[in-house]
Amino acid sequence: MRERTDVLIVGASASGTCAAVQAGRMGRRVIVCEPSPWVGGMLTAAGVSAIDGNNMLPSGLWGEFREALRAHYGGADRLETGWVSNTLFDPRVGERILRLWINALDTVDLRLGWRCTAVERAGDRITGARFVSAAGSQQRSIDATVTILADEYGDGVVAAGLPWRVGLEARDETGEPAAPEVALPHPQDFTWCATIGAPPSGFADASPGPTFAPGDEYERILGDPPITWNRLLDYGRLPGDLLMLNWPTQDCYGDYLDPSTRAEVTAAGRRKTARLIRALAGAYGSAIRRPRVYPGGSYALIPYIREARRIRAIATMTTAALTAPHESSALLSSVAVGDYPLDHHRANDPHAPRIDFPSISAFCVPYGVLVPAGTGGVLVAEKSIGVTGLVNGCTRLQPVVMQLGQAAGAAAALCVSLGCEPGSLPVGVLQSVLLDAHAYLVPAIDAPASHAAYRALHWCATHGVLGLRYRSEGWANRAWIDPDEPLSADAAARAAAALEGDASHGARASHEAARIACRIAREAGQAVRAGRPPARHEFASRIYGVVVEASGGSARSSG
Repeated sequence: MRERTDVLIVGASASGTCAAVQAGRMGRRVIVCEPSPWVGGMLTAAGVSAIDGNNMLPSGLWGEFREALRAHYGGADRLETGWVSNTLFDPRVGERILRLWINALDTVDLRLGWRCTAVERAGDRITGARFVSAAGSQQRSIDATVTILADEYGDGVVAAGLPWRVGLEARDETGEPAAPEVALPHPQDFTWCATIGAPPSGFADASPGPTFAPGDEYERILGDPPITWNRLLDYGRLPGDLLMLNWPTQDCYGDYLDPSTRAEVTAAGRRKTARLIRALAGAYGSAIRRPRVYPGGSYALIPYIREARRIRAIATMTTAALTAPHESSALLSSVAVGDYPLDHHRANDPHAPRIDFPSISAFCVPYGVLVPAGTGGVLVAEKSIGVTGLVNGCTRLQPVVMQLGQAAGAAAALCVSLGCEPGSLPVGVLQSVLLDAHAYLVPAIDAPASHAAYRALHWCATHGVLGLRYRSEGWANRAWIDPDEPLSADAAARAAAALEGDASHGARASHEAARIACRIAREAGQAVRAGRPPARHEFASRIYGVVVEASGGSARSSG
């Protein structure tokens, strides 16, 4: 049987689900196929229901998801149950929220239990994909104007014949100082998570907990110096007296990306987590419960993988975009933001080199990482985007992949509307749609969607009209645009140069609008020198009003 749709999404992962919601909200016909019985990927089916990063950057659907969680549980403080995150939740609740979003859209057709068997192409263009039902009794061929590959492993990337890579590239390939001298073709370690029950009062600090023999894989689970078992188990304490088991010592090494070894490798990870649960039950008895959180019980439906096959895209994000954001072009075409550090799990890989990860800033992710080089009709999301192996350590987290999925869904919908390929989509148009959806284009924690000059501030930052102030704070990197601060003479001069030069990447709606904007910037500089500096948000609003709003939004189609 052959069908037709505007947007086809392979995989209802965290990004695939967000792509479906965004494209559906834009009125496009969407079919999303997922082999498992749940939507949400690592957010839900993989059991990683403790959000990493972006606590002060509630961009787009990620922010909407968090608000839905807060509404369900009765406030932000009800989600702060474990010390690993500010947002923890029962995976069933997260899956229910995402499913409700999809069910509210008549244009989105969700098909669970359908596995992709082939990605179809005509010449250098992807035209759709083929699927088979879980029982193998039904097959479907689906043609699409735009296909989004968003599965967990990047199997769709392979099926589409797209060039890809995995592991860590060599230093001479990427130019990254922290990269190893010799490439490492192994993905990061994975974890098979579980969600178990625990007593409301926790575990007594004096309790010895499980003990492990010397040389056991869990021998050093409490660290050195050791923490208490109560402290360890509170790491992933979820609302409703549940515990998320996703501790680094559960990590496993193996080639889970190779379909021929995947089942064996991931099953070993599930057995390793089972050993930990048995040890906890042996030490705490009935205090450890095994509720039916997932359709099969307490074990997550799918393993949590930290790396997938990554495409060779029209833009490749390297660590330079993280360590020198002022010099990066990522701002120009940004569609997502993050603040998580470079965090890799490779302790179980005997071949992994020692890497001195650099301190990074809050960052932007450019649109080009979603677009495969040399192939039309397709966008790629989840963990298969065009980043280096090092950068994957901070772009793989839940809020970032949710934003990338939303950007992919918006881009696909726009390509259908405008009749263009993803590689030629005007980025300014995409960014405008994302701003409509309260997404962040820059990681400024003081420019939320509730700010009166929200659009102007984000537009001016991406166009070099206003700069950001960055500070690395370890596990929570920060950036500010300082909207209420007075404009400085240097900032006014930089704004004038950006508006006059190529830094505006053609975003000037007309020669007249550009001339007026440059005049505003020069006049602002004169006002600063006269002791009457405008606030930065006032300056941004004036520039944005001339270049974008006064021109009827035509500047949004540039870029």
